[in-house]
Amino acid sequence: GMKPTLTSSSSGLSEPAGTVVPMSTDRGWVIVDVETTGTDFRTDRILSVAALAMTSDGTIGDIMSTLLNPGVDPGPTHIHGLTAAALAGAHQVSAELAAMLRGRTLVAHNADFDYGFLAAEARRGAIELPVASLLCTVEVAQHLQLDLANLKLTTLAGHYRVEQMRPHDALDDASVLARIFQQMLADASRTAIPLPIRPASVPAGLLSA
Repeated sequence: GMKPTLTSSSSGLSEPAGTVVPMSTDRGWVIVDVETTGTDFRTDRILSVAALAMTSDGTIGDIMSTLLNPGVDPGPTHIHGLTAAALAGAHQVSAELAAMLRGRTLVAHNADFDYGFLAAEARRGAIELPVASLLCTVEVAQHLQLDLANLKLTTLAGHYRVEQMRPHDALDDASVLARIFQQMLADASRTAIPLPIRPASVPAGLLSA
């Protein structure tokens, strides 16, 4: 893709203080990762979910993670149907998760995937999903024109020198994404690239469900 040419060696650092457009809302962000039994939110289920609250300037606050189906490997294992005990556990964490989501922009890698699964589980449990806006880090990476072979989480982690301890573990993936996103915020701010935040809308497959 086209690389923006820098007109000065200072790359915009000579701008008067206060002219940078704010890169986010004051509400801040919540970085989310879900691990699931498959790829279709209409029939597959969430096995584990992790969320990290982050201020608008990138400071990490509250962190939560839970395994919704204990004893199941949260990797790409296809299993149908959660036990009653696992579902009971899922509903105990819903209030905590909702509190972290409320008022924040949901940030995820392939945000429609994570949001779709959260929306489906919320509908099954008849609980509120207080998410008004989404930001997909794949789309942010596209806007930043990073010139990478692909935009997988592992590739971005390598680019931003973030170490992955347990890929496909929800908490590790969310923690890795949070550290990547902190650097993306700095990149976007420095290059004055607006973040592609968009309204959260109910996924098409749920409207008829």
